[in-house]
Amino acid sequence: MKAREERIDRLVALIPWGLGLAFGVVAVHLITLLATPSLAPNSAYRRLAENLPLGEVRLLPRATPDNPGPPFSDPFAFLAACRFDLNEGPLRLRAQADGDHPLSVSVRLANGAILYSGADTQTPHGRFNILIVTRAQADAIDESRETLDEAERAAAEAAELRLVSPAPKGFALFRLLALRQGEAEAIGAQRAGFECKEEKPPS
Repeated sequence: MKAREERIDRLVALIPWGLGLAFGVVAVHLITLLATPSLAPNSAYRRLAENLPLGEVRLLPRATPDNPGPPFSDPFAFLAACRFDLNEGPLRLRAQADGDHPLSVSVRLANGAILYSGADTQTPHGRFNILIVTRAQADAIDESRETLDEAERAAAEAAELRLVSPAPKGFALFRLLALRQGEAEAIGAQRAGFECKEEKPPS
C-alpha cells in the first residue's frame, strides 16, 4: 500500500514538469509560425536584390497564381527594388505617394536586417526623401554644411531623412498596394517616379 502511494506521489510530482515541457513545445511552435511570414520573404527579397545593378530601380515580378513570388507575397502589391553600395558614395531615395495607393519604403542591409521601414502616412505629404550614408559620409556632410547659416542648415536637415548605415551594402524596397482590380497602369506610372541615385560625397 505504501509503495503504491509513493508511486502516485512521484507521478503527481511529474505533472508540473510535463506541463512545462508541453508549454515550451507549444511556445516554440507559435514563435516559429509567427516569425516565418517575416523571415521567409526577407530571405527571398535578399536573393532577388543580389542580382540587381547598383543605384537603379528595378521592378520585381508581381505575384500571380503561376508565379507566386516570395512566400506570403500579396498579389495586389507592386514591388520595386534598388541595390546600393555606400563605398561608391551616399544614396538618395525619393518616392511620392499619390494619395490613392498606399506606399511604403524599407531599407535593408545585405544580410536582410531592416534599417528603416515607413509608410507614406508617416511622411510629410506622402513624400519620401531618404539619404543613406556611412558614419564617415554623415560627418563629412555635417562639416560641409557648417558654412550655411542656421536657417539654411535647418532647412536642409528637415528636407531629408538621413539613415546612417552600419554596413555599406544593402537594398531598398518600394511597395505599392492596389486597392482595386485593373489598376496596374496607374501603379506602373507611379512606380516610374521612384528614384534611387548615388550622390557625390562632399569633397
